[in-house]
Amino acid sequence: MKGLAAAFIELLQATAKYDKRLEIHENGVGNNYPALVESRIANSVTAKRCAETMATYLTGKGFGDELNKLIVHEKKNITLLQFLQDISESIAEQNGVFIAVNYEGIHKHSSFEVIPFGHCRIGKKDDDNYTGKILVCTDWSDQKKAKKARIVDVYNDDPKVVEAQVKKAGSFKKYNGQILYVKFGKYIYPYSRAHPVLDDADSERAASVYKNSSLRKGFFGKTLIVTKPLVDPTLNEEDDDYKVQVTARTKFRETIQSFIGAENVDGALHLEMEFESDDIDKEILFKNIDTNINDKLFAHTETSVSENICVSYGINPNLIKPKDAGLFAQSGESYKQMKLDYQEETSDERLIVEQIVNKLMKKFTTPKEDLKIIPRIPIPTTNGTDNQNGNS
Repeated sequence: MKGLAAAFIELLQATAKYDKRLEIHENGVGNNYPALVESRIANSVTAKRCAETMATYLTGKGFGDELNKLIVHEKKNITLLQFLQDISESIAEQNGVFIAVNYEGIHKHSSFEVIPFGHCRIGKKDDDNYTGKILVCTDWSDQKKAKKARIVDVYNDDPKVVEAQVKKAGSFKKYNGQILYVKFGKYIYPYSRAHPVLDDADSERAASVYKNSSLRKGFFGKTLIVTKPLVDPTLNEEDDDYKVQVTARTKFRETIQSFIGAENVDGALHLEMEFESDDIDKEILFKNIDTNINDKLFAHTETSVSENICVSYGINPNLIKPKDAGLFAQSGESYKQMKLDYQEETSDERLIVEQIVNKLMKKFTTPKEDLKIIPRIPIPTTNGTDNQNGNS
């Protein structure tokens, strides 16, 4: 049975509850789904690695050296390659992307850039069930900021539409431009690839926190040194003998620390107590305290959640965390095949990314058409050569 929280997320994702006060469709429970996804992925080693790997395969090698250097946003000095990478990263994390598009005329785009997914919310629908506005706010949890969200028109490159919007704004200088919204899935907002394993990602983080706390607060190879009292408790702090004895105790502890090494200065614990015997062997005791850290406690959990996350991203776990040295034998053919398999796994998404860029670049200041993403892994052809230009 699904957890109550997961059920609520699915329900609100499907309906995208409308907030009349802010005139937006909320994204997730408490309008915080993008932030939740971002946080869970960022704090999970496997989820972060999977998202980064997917983004890398969507980007490939870009469009070639010359096109990769093309500036698509002068003020922010964003290159076409950076723009492509930002699109890929947003899709890998949130399964969708919002792109701000500015115009220098009704027929030409002057610049474009990816907006953080969590900053955008879909506006009110009209009688034809069409949403013409997207609201942008850097922090939707801040009510004051949310009420001042920037309202931007949904992307529509029809010159008549652009002309009407610019006229309404007063001029191109006052015009906010448009936002192109692309998503995967049937709902108003997409589910992240990590959606089914958000709890797994959190479990991986929790296991890491446990181990860190154990290392910081638990016993870890300590040495207990027991001696008779080195400072006479009957002496007054102002007495010369007291000061001499305190100095002697300090030197004793420094000597012990010098024996165990500078890197282990916190590894020795000195305890003073009364002894009944005058035998020196019985007046100083060294005792090793074994570690109480159980590094195997969460071993199974970490392995299982890591594999679940990889499955959700369609990635072979060995591509993220190679365990079998045999994968690299015989020129690493098995490892190369895994890479090719994942390149094929992401081919549909990569094609969509390619289409997004082409849609915008054909109306750019310096138009470019028929751009092709160069695959990250060269695709072997029937004649034994590598195809660097086609999509898988």
